[in-house]
Parts: sequence; C-alpha cells; structure tokens
Amino acid sequence: MKDYSRLTRAELIDLVGELQQKTMAGEAQQIKHTAALGDSAERLRAILETAVEGIITIDERGIIESFNPAAEKIFGYKVKEAIGKNVKTLMPEPFRHEHDGYLKNYHQTGHAKIIGIGREVIGRRKDGTTFPMDLSVSEMNLAGSRMFTGFVRDITERKAADKVLGHYAALVEFSDDAIIGKTLDGIVSSWNRGAEQVFGYLRKEMVGQNIFILIPDDRKDEEPGILAKIKRGEAVDHYETVRRRKDGQLIDISVTVSPIRDSEGKIIGASKVARDISERKKLEKEIIEISNREQQRIGQDLHDGLCQELAGIQLMCQVLEQKLAAKSKAEAKQAGEIAEHIRKAISHTRKLARGLSPVELEANGFMSALTELAAHVQKLFRVECWFECPQPVAIRNNVFATHLYRIAQESINNAVKHGKAKRISISLKPSGEKIVLTITDDGIGFSPETKKSGGMGMHIMKYRASVVGATLDVKSGIDGAGTTVTCLFWKNL
Repeated sequence: MKDYSRLTRAELIDLVGELQQKTMAGEAQQIKHTAALGDSAERLRAILETAVEGIITIDERGIIESFNPAAEKIFGYKVKEAIGKNVKTLMPEPFRHEHDGYLKNYHQTGHAKIIGIGREVIGRRKDGTTFPMDLSVSEMNLAGSRMFTGFVRDITERKAADKVLGHYAALVEFSDDAIIGKTLDGIVSSWNRGAEQVFGYLRKEMVGQNIFILIPDDRKDEEPGILAKIKRGEAVDHYETVRRRKDGQLIDISVTVSPIRDSEGKIIGASKVARDISERKKLEKEIIEISNREQQRIGQDLHDGLCQELAGIQLMCQVLEQKLAAKSKAEAKQAGEIAEHIRKAISHTRKLARGLSPVELEANGFMSALTELAAHVQKLFRVECWFECPQPVAIRNNVFATHLYRIAQESINNAVKHGKAKRISISLKPSGEKIVLTITDDGIGFSPETKKSGGMGMHIMKYRASVVGATLDVKSGIDGAGTTVTCLFWKNL
C-alpha cells in the first residue's frame, strides 16, 4: 500500500475529492470497467488509512459516513462508534448547538463560513476534553446529493510551541538590551526595540545593513575575529568594546555573541546581545580618577612633607652626635644610630611616595618608572625581573602613563602572587603607529574559566586600557604555562 502521509493538506484535499468523484460517479453509472473503478477505490482507501490528517465525510444532514484511523486517534472514537453519529458530537458547546442551524442556513443561502476556506476551530474528544485544530472542508455533489469532507489536524503542540515562542519573542522585543541577529557575513537580520534605544537606528533602517555601520574605524578589526569564532562554533562572552550610535556618539558596550544553528545543527548566523555600559564606565572612571588624585596627593605629602621633616630631624641628630662626641662616645654613637634609622625611614617613605605617584612629568618618566618597577620587584620578591626598551618611548600625558604603569604593576603582582612566577620580563617596543607594552612570566598561567570570570584586578586593568584607547589581551602559554599580558596603544599619547 502506498504511503500518502507525506502529502500536503492541499494535495490531500484535491486527491481525495478527485477519487471520491470517480468512485461515486462510477457506482452511480455502473461503469463496466470495474478494474479502473476498483483502482480508484483502492487508492482512496489507502489515502484514508495512511494520512496523518483526520479525514471525515458527512452527508448533507451532518451524519458521519466515514472516519479514518487518524480521526480515531485525534478524537478517541473508534470508526464503528463514529459512523452514523452527527458530526456535532465532535464539537464542544456552543458550536455543537449551533451546527445544525449552520448547515440549514448554508443549504438555503449558500453562504459558507468554513467550506472552501478553512480555519482554526475547537474540537471535542470522546473523553470530553477540548483541543485546537485546523479544519478544512470541501463539498461534493454526488448523484444529486451533497457530501462534505473534513480534513482535521490536531494543533495542540503547535499552539503550545507558538505560545512559548511568543513569550520568548516578547522577552527579546521588549528587552532593554540590544538583541541583534546577523548572518555570517555580518548582515543584520533582526533588530529589537532595545537595539533601537541603544544605537538610535530604527529596525527598518538596520535590517539588511552590515553591522559595520556601528563600528568605529579604529575597531573595524574586531568584527572579523568575532565572526571567525562564531563560524567555529565558539561564543564571545561579555566582551567590552566601543560602538557608534546613529548620532555619531561613541558608547561603551558589553557584548555577548552566540552562534545561531538551524534544525540540522549547521551554523547559519550569530545572535548578539549588547548592553550600554557607558554610565558604569563613567562611574568607574570617576572612582579611579579620584583614587589616582588621592594617591598622588598622599605621595606628594609624604615626599614634600614627611620626608622634609624627617630630614630636619636627621640633621639635628647629626649635629647632636658631633656635640656629644667630645663628652661621651657612647651617647654620640646612639645619636648616630638614631640619625641612621631616620635616614632609612626617609628612604622607605620616598619609596612609598614613588609607588603612589610612580610616573614623573619628564619625557622619559614612563620608561624610568618601569625600570624602577623591575628593580623593586626583583628586590622585594626575589625573582628575576627586567625591563627592555630598545628605543626611547615618550608619553606626554602623565595620567595616561600612570594608567599604563598600573597595568604593568597589576600584571606583575598577579604573576608573583597567583602565577608563582620566577622570571618576569617587561617590554616596551614600537609597532607601526602603535606601542606594545608586554609583560611575560613563566608562572603556572590560568585556566579559561579563570580568565572568563576574572577579578577586580583584571576588570580595572581592562578599564585602564580603555581610558587610553588601548587594547588589552591576556593569554596563557601552551598547556597553561606562563602568562603574557599585551597592551597595544597609540604612539601619540
């Protein structure tokens, strides 16, 4: 028996109607070619038995004359229970009560509500439960009598799925975050209200456009890398970057990008969730600037205030030592020891002041600060630490230089405290129109999970890099051994 279950609804309706016409007409005329008639009847029976649609035929009074296996499954009635009953048995109230009147009205006026049209209606099972269904009805005139064939499909699962999809669609549409769909070529395919608010472009302005519209010139190289990861099936989590609004304003955003797959698992695009973090960045900037100013003030107070007072006390002790030398060598020695302790205190205080305000205003202040940092780390932590700078690098902006210094300082602290490094190198080298600051260690490195979660130190490093318009990259070596922190910034700082 041929399987007709793959036919579309339209194909099924046409074929059943054709076969019913042939069969009934053949019987009415008592065609001599019984083989042809039998073939049509056999094909009709095969369709009724294999179709996934419930197929029900009724006469002009609404009495069921045929009821296929799919209809049995949908309504819960066996064929022998259904045949002979009025089709309104399969309807809940108030439709059951109204059905006879509908048929009568159709016979009198020819005005159809479902016949030849089809729509969603409510069905009633044998156990009394109701369900949504698609119903299409066709009409035939056979031997002077009207016959109606109903094609029924239970759409309970589809309606439930539509409800879930509608819920998720509403969540996407009304989210404050920008939620954007794009192809693997970067062409925008969906654009929610959040995206309209964040970027200022309406949906009709962006769908079909390339996502590059939103990317500033100095960030154009980011998108190919993101799309390459998506094509490999990788996601990009909470990547902080800068994008341009329709009005030209640059905004800080946090982006998460995930692959979109079709029903077969093939990657066909990317889903991007972008959150405007400009206010958070502004607050962070204010906090760090206040912290930097306070550190500088304390450093200057230590250097210009406390160190000078200690220097005065040291001088007084030296004078006292000289005066006591002629009277009591023991007391003179004690005065000298006090002066030496004060000298050491002055030296320590100057180091503290230097740490709080590390970069001097002179042209080579940044290089000098990194040189001192390497020496201090080597002495304090007893590890090998050196600074390499093959040619002079001048940073005129002292604030920017301090941010870069703090990045190097935090990288080294992480290498010593968490990475257990024994050898650390600091490198400052030109690279085209940019400068590369690199801190490399031989420590134990970190896992991808550690990098993903990060910590306050890593978060502040990224912020400091963004302040100076730099990019920050942190990587562990092969098998997680060692860590390399790379900060790339423009020469004209």
